[in-house]
Amino acid sequence: MKVKDCSKCRKDILKAARDEYIKSQYAILQDCAFTFAIYATVGTLTAMVRRGRSKEYIQKLYDDIVMIYDTPQMFGKDISVGELMRSLEREYDIDFNRINVHIEDEKAFIKSLKEGEKQK
Repeated sequence: MKVKDCSKCRKDILKAARDEYIKSQYAILQDCAFTFAIYATVGTLTAMVRRGRSKEYIQKLYDDIVMIYDTPQMFGKDISVGELMRSLEREYDIDFNRINVHIEDEKAFIKSLKEGEKQK
């Protein structure tokens, strides 16, 4: 009986495992991006509510935010968050280092997810 070289099989298995890992990491990135977008939107809208802005203003601002998230390109090139940040820092003296994010603890987070699933 002839012994086969299994190195190709091992390489194929490792490549398939790596490809699946990369796909799972991308799925996590998508989930994180969505969560961050929600946090940013909630923070922005809440700030405007606290400033006494009208319901119509809040709705228009929300529509503008959604439009920005939906627009993958501007002026024929990809939108870069880094470029937008630098522009806001330069033109409007925005200091993004002042942002300090407080999120609920793990138990509260899991509880809120479960409550959201019950409402569906």
